Amino acid sequence: MAIKDLLWACPECGRERGLRRRGRVEVCIDCGTRFRRGAGDLIEAERPGQGTVARPARAWLERLPEARLPWEGAESQAGCVFEERVEIRVAEGQRAIRLGRQFFGWVERFGPKHRGTLRLGPEGLSFRGEDGQERSWPLAALTAVQASSSSLQLKARQEPVVSIRFPEGSARLWEALVERALRLRYRAEGRGEIVEFQPRIVAR
Repeated sequence: MAIKDLLWACPECGRERGLRRRGRVEVCIDCGTRFRRGAGDLIEAERPGQGTVARPARAWLERLPEARLPWEGAESQAGCVFEERVEIRVAEGQRAIRLGRQFFGWVERFGPKHRGTLRLGPEGLSFRGEDGQERSWPLAALTAVQASSSSLQLKARQEPVVSIRFPEGSARLWEALVERALRLRYRAEGRGEIVEFQPRIVAR
């Protein structure tokens, strides 16, 4: 997982979506801190004029602010959305995974890439592509949410799986926000607390 996906905000100054790739390092556009991978699970941070500090990835994660939705605490939810430039691919079937004659299972076969803008609002997610394609996934219809190292996968009822990449953003941040939106919706509707999001959403 890229550092910008793991650290969706700068642990030093708190700038959300502030890390940008610069060669082998990722730099905060606000405070200038440079992050790079160290040995094992260490991430090294070099802040201008303050030397280098190395901490385990988990320790950096504990320094991040809480991911909050733009409409939380707002008097009106109208117009409150979180958006990002993305690339999406929609599953068009499955292919078998084999090694020699041994069968291991099935994996989605994804179609062509579509670039556009993804929006998350109080009612769900929507995508508008540069090619004019439009898709939407109401929160009430989502049945699974899963993040990989660099993408977010969504499954809606009676819809194919969609894989979403965030060239400049963080798949982990979007996973956290979508899951938070779903938790709030389930609570508001009296459907219990969500205990898992994949392979399917389960509440108790």
